Amino acid sequence: MDETEVSRSLQAYPGLGRTVFRPGSDEPLHRKSRPFVLEGISMRLFAWEPPEPGARWEPWLRAGYAVFAVAFALTVVVDAFAHETVMLGLGLVDEAGFALGRFEGQLAGLSPAWLVVMLSLAGFVLAWNGVMLYRGLSPAPALPRRRILSFFLLTVVLSLMFYLGLALAGTASALAGHGFFFGFSLVRHYTEWCGALVARMPTVVNLPGPLALVATIALGDLFQYWFHRLGHTWRPFWLLWHRPHHLNTYLTIPTTQPVFAAFPLFFILSVPFLLGVGVCAKLFHSEAMIGEALLLRMLGQIVLIGSHNTALYSTFWRSRPLRVLSAFFGEGPYHYMHHSALPGHSLINLGGPLFMLWDRVFGTYVSPSETQPPVGLQGSPRLHLNPLRLGLAGLWQLGYELRHNRGIVTRLRVLFGSSNFAPAQSRDYVLR
Repeated sequence: MDETEVSRSLQAYPGLGRTVFRPGSDEPLHRKSRPFVLEGISMRLFAWEPPEPGARWEPWLRAGYAVFAVAFALTVVVDAFAHETVMLGLGLVDEAGFALGRFEGQLAGLSPAWLVVMLSLAGFVLAWNGVMLYRGLSPAPALPRRRILSFFLLTVVLSLMFYLGLALAGTASALAGHGFFFGFSLVRHYTEWCGALVARMPTVVNLPGPLALVATIALGDLFQYWFHRLGHTWRPFWLLWHRPHHLNTYLTIPTTQPVFAAFPLFFILSVPFLLGVGVCAKLFHSEAMIGEALLLRMLGQIVLIGSHNTALYSTFWRSRPLRVLSAFFGEGPYHYMHHSALPGHSLINLGGPLFMLWDRVFGTYVSPSETQPPVGLQGSPRLHLNPLRLGLAGLWQLGYELRHNRGIVTRLRVLFGSSNFAPAQSRDYVLR
């Protein structure tokens, strides 16, 4: 890295350190503190962006797409059987219990007729998701491979940060004398705690099966609607949790960041979510609705693939069966509209099943358009494509604002205010 590159990097990344020279001299007058010992390494870490893959990478890309398509399709089906849908009870991917054991337990609880229906549907969903995902990723001249690579690496970064948070919890646990793995298993502990708490919740009214199903879906989606809405309107939730999910301007499954991997908020986010969906499931029915839950989950997976896939928008819009199923679950083109970068679309289509009931009630429903909208942040600003920078941007911005703005009230608004709040001194690290 020559002097010109260093100078430009320091201007572009002011938080990485700056040298001030005496007038007319090459002697340093003052050097600000840096987050890394080796400045050159730090600048490369946060300035690097993936190059555009050349033609020689095409066979490897095709192979990678095929492997991911198969792996994702298998994961979708196994997860659907291994965890009750979040609409009907506890069921995040980090739920305690080995997946195969839960899979066997749920199959054992189904009648032969249910079993035939579910296994047939599972086979169809597996093949459907694999084919659709490969179609959405298959190489084409317009496919922004460089951007896809950058946001795939961002997904990896956010996932690793999840485990970094668990490692920090484990370290704190070890220092407190409870052992490293007690803290590292924190997610399992509070999932079990939430499950035990929900199990003690009384059933307010034990409705017949179909009514219980409808009431549970409606109430559960009301909770998820407002939880999602907070992700857009409350500053810490937006910057640290939900904004990375909305950064990409070309959506694919491997580049749509896992929202619950938010660092360091996943400790805070998961508990109310687990309790909220669990309580909603318990209020109207005392027994688990395993067959109904599996059926809904598998049907939902048919259209979920179209919710975050730019290449599949027209496919789902033109097919009437897919459009109707998408409308019921609030997925496919209906959720794709939620990612729209058009003016006035920053808070639309937040809900889900029962034809986006709560979006219609609270005035945030927008019908999908035949013309595919651009997606990403409002106004489609130019973004840095460095994965570390994109992953840490929210933390950096809050840190910058706390450091450069004065007053307790202002700092409280920086940390806990509306996502529309803009302090006098701010810096957005995702924008060029």
